[in-house]
Amino acid sequence: DTSTSLRGDCDSFCAENALWLDDYTLFMAIKESLGGGSWDGWPEQLRKRDPAALDLARKTLASSISRFAFYQFAFFRQWNSLRGYAHQKGLQILGDIPIFVANDCSDVWAHPDLFFLDVDLKPTVVAGVPPDYFSPTGQLWGNPLYRWEEHKSTGYKWWLERLHATLKLVDILRIDHFRGFAGYWEIPADKSTAEVGRWAPGPGADFFNAVRTSLGD
Repeated sequence: DTSTSLRGDCDSFCAENALWLDDYTLFMAIKESLGGGSWDGWPEQLRKRDPAALDLARKTLASSISRFAFYQFAFFRQWNSLRGYAHQKGLQILGDIPIFVANDCSDVWAHPDLFFLDVDLKPTVVAGVPPDYFSPTGQLWGNPLYRWEEHKSTGYKWWLERLHATLKLVDILRIDHFRGFAGYWEIPADKSTAEVGRWAPGPGADFFNAVRTSLGD
């Protein structure tokens, strides 16, 4: 019947997207159970991903985890239907992927080694732009910054997975801001404006060569 077919489709979706979905659904279930606050305020065992604490959370929050997985399944199902309709009309969908991610997200929680975080997993430096004609104090975005050397040592695995996943949703991808791959403004996390900082080198052509090897032109 329909419910059995839907469950089978959902199970297949979960298996195909386990690479990011497992961390995301666990993250969202824990976040919800603790009142919705940022993960950097969670109990230490959960914040630092202690295996026993995560196993317990998976058991006690199993229903919530399944619910968040179903939300994603339903969204992807509806989006793919819309995208298919666009393709029937000869249209392509242009997507946007920001260079940085928010600190309060499953990616930073699941991969803290890829970001500049301290022993308590708080950002040590954050993103922004220096003072200019538009803003005398610059722009303090607050996103955690990448340890690009760490990304390079993995062959940019996390980034390639991110790009692959996004290209399942769109036909053409714009990366914003492109400038940040050449060099970016690094601001100490304890500063209240973007006036104090330094230009740090991004991964440059090495990153895009890895992308081309994985995704083609």
